[in-house]
Amino acid sequence: MLAQERAKYIESQRYQLLQTLTNYASALEGMVNSGVVALDSIRSELVLQPDTDLTKLDARVALLLHNYPYFRHVAIAPDLVIRYVYPLKGNETVIGVDYRNIPQQLAAIEKTISLGLPVVAGPVNLLQGGSGLVVRVPVQTSDQQNWGVIAAIIPLESLLQRANLPALQQQYWVGLSGKDGNDQPDELFWGNQELLQAERVMADIKLPVGRWQLQAAAKHKLPWLVGPLQWMAALAAVVIVLLCSALMLLLRMAGEREQALHTIAFQATFDPLTGLPNRAVFTENLSRMLKQAQGSQSCLSLLCIDLDEFKQVNESLGHLVGDKLLRAVAERLKLLVGEHDLLARLGGDEFVVASALGNGPEMTELMAEKLVQELAKPVQVGDKLLAVSASIGIAMYPHDGMNHGDLLKHADRAMYAAKQIGRNTYHFYDAVMQKEADRFVHLHNEILKGVQQGQFFLVYQPIYDVQSGSFTKCEALVRWQHPERGLISPLDFISVAERTGAIRPLGHWILQQALVDAKRFNSLGLPLQMSVNRSSQEFNVHHVADEWLQMIAAVGLDCEQLIFEITESLFMDRISVQQNNIIKLHQQGLQLAIDDFGTGYSALNYLSRYPVNFIKIDKSFIVDVATEDKARALAAVLINMAKVLDVQVVAEGVETKAQLEVLNELGCDFIQGYYFSKPLRADDFIAFIRQSATTITGTEQH
Repeated sequence: MLAQERAKYIESQRYQLLQTLTNYASALEGMVNSGVVALDSIRSELVLQPDTDLTKLDARVALLLHNYPYFRHVAIAPDLVIRYVYPLKGNETVIGVDYRNIPQQLAAIEKTISLGLPVVAGPVNLLQGGSGLVVRVPVQTSDQQNWGVIAAIIPLESLLQRANLPALQQQYWVGLSGKDGNDQPDELFWGNQELLQAERVMADIKLPVGRWQLQAAAKHKLPWLVGPLQWMAALAAVVIVLLCSALMLLLRMAGEREQALHTIAFQATFDPLTGLPNRAVFTENLSRMLKQAQGSQSCLSLLCIDLDEFKQVNESLGHLVGDKLLRAVAERLKLLVGEHDLLARLGGDEFVVASALGNGPEMTELMAEKLVQELAKPVQVGDKLLAVSASIGIAMYPHDGMNHGDLLKHADRAMYAAKQIGRNTYHFYDAVMQKEADRFVHLHNEILKGVQQGQFFLVYQPIYDVQSGSFTKCEALVRWQHPERGLISPLDFISVAERTGAIRPLGHWILQQALVDAKRFNSLGLPLQMSVNRSSQEFNVHHVADEWLQMIAAVGLDCEQLIFEITESLFMDRISVQQNNIIKLHQQGLQLAIDDFGTGYSALNYLSRYPVNFIKIDKSFIVDVATEDKARALAAVLINMAKVLDVQVVAEGVETKAQLEVLNELGCDFIQGYYFSKPLRADDFIAFIRQSATTITGTEQH
């Protein structure tokens, strides 16, 4: 019994040390990998603009070094020759250095280029003194050609000081192994060599390629009798002498009974998969917390957390992986919630947190934002890196309910409202918002039903080419003929479709029908370039560009015959999935137009850096262009700006001859609006284009 108690005590000490070590390892891993992410932002700019003047990067790199203070300097080497270093002062001698002439660095550079991944090398001895890590990020152009590398130095001593590892050495032998990311736990590159002879605890630090091990061991061995073992030893000696045989039997029976009771109690109160309290225990403890909040007249927040698209993980990877993911999420939640917060798993992929420390929606909102951000980070499950997000619903006591039943119900409703507005977010319960969410759900289902039943149809508005004096383009616009509500304006359903996710099946149908009609126009000798509106939500799907290109090829159209109209936010958000889809479409010849230009960000940098072929000036800029000098001047600025950047201009909403004449004088390339024609059904549109082939009427048409 004494030996078992000692073993338990030692194991508990090792477990506490492992928990401490894991926290330090996570902090160090975050510092290193955040440096890789920071360098990757420079790589993205070089990929998009491989011919950029490197001297113009000073402000960008200075901001990076300000936000990520661990770097000593950053160097950029196109074709493996250092052409840029920041800060330059003190590093002038490295300009022009060819990595091919430095064998000890060339191997690491060739490794990061061959893998196509960032590599953390070192630590190495620095010329400026001390040792440091070398972070290298390969740069490949859009056609997968090697452009060069970006390298940055992180002084090891300052990095470890920021991670507070020296403080850990006061109580433990501490060391780091795994130089250059290699798995060599018995070769320390920092720390106390004494721990190699001790019973160590290790925590992995994952690098982009390879890993380190953070190791620690207690400096002093524990005496044999620790804690309660001192008096238990005396008692055990007396009992063993007097009742040895009887005691052995009793201890065995008592141990088995205790284990059985413990197992029964655990199964009745805790979730067997994650070890978290189950619904029954949570409800009981929540009722107790509500009584305390009522007595102190304080607030209490309840957060219902549901993983997004968890069902797809189970279906695609199996329930075993799904269970491992749930355990990993539970461990992450344990680290995120406070020690006085109540965390439980209600079932499936649904977790719940009750917090009495927020005392108001402001603190609760900060907590929800942190949970959303941290849960969205990839989770390592075996050899797979899974990315999941979470939707969080929030109910507040006493505003949203006085008992646990109402709070759970309202938090659950708020969670579904968060899913309806796009997932990966949080939503406070509100009766008015709930009615709006119910309306969205109804309209979402109506849209899906309308797509299935063929209630939607397309109309086409011709676009006049000023230079050729003919109609060379058209825009496909969707309309909804509801069987009960009649014709519904796109203003009433497109925004809802984007928020609920219905835009994807609707957008798929729109593109499919537009391609069929474009093929029909071609067969009738009307090879018009067709514009099709695309929502930013549709670009969030991996490889959706490949799906669209396959649809275009299946119909037999050339990509050059299509224009996708997108919003400015697609370029401003800089979401990698969206950017990759945009670049792939443009590389295949499909042209891009910025719709409603001037009403959003209207930043010049994305017009020069991204593949934009057209801008469509919004109708609000055209209405007064023939009557007001300011409107005319503003239109002139937009058109001239586009000309400088080699982007063509389409003016929307042109309704009068005077507007047409002004825009013609200003050098506008294309005209679209009721002056020529309203949007027409396919048959009427064909007739209009055929008639206009011989003459363009100069009268207003409405």
